[in-house]
Amino acid sequence: MNTFNELFGPSIYLLALDLFLENPEDLMNVREVARRINRNPGSVSRVLPRLLNKGYVTCTRIGAKIVAYKLNQGNKVVQLLLEFSEKFKKIK
Repeated sequence: MNTFNELFGPSIYLLALDLFLENPEDLMNVREVARRINRNPGSVSRVLPRLLNKGYVTCTRIGAKIVAYKLNQGNKVVQLLLEFSEKFKKIK
C-alpha cells in the first residue's frame, strides 16, 4: 500500500520511500527499486541520492559497480514514518 503516495499524490520520490518503508529489510539496487515501483531506472537513480542525503536510506557497495540501498531504521524520521504508516493502514 502506497501510504504517502496515496496521501500526497503521485511522486517517484514518495513511491520509492513507500517501497522502502513497506520492505524495511530488503536491500535493493536502482533497477530493483524501478521494477518494483514500475518506473524508469533513470528517474529512480535521481531520487535515491535525495533519500540517502536525508538519511532515510543507507547504501552498500556490492561488487565493483553495484550499489544497493536499504531503509535506515535507525533514523528518527524513518521511525516516525513507519509508525505513522502502520497507524494509517489501521484506519483505512
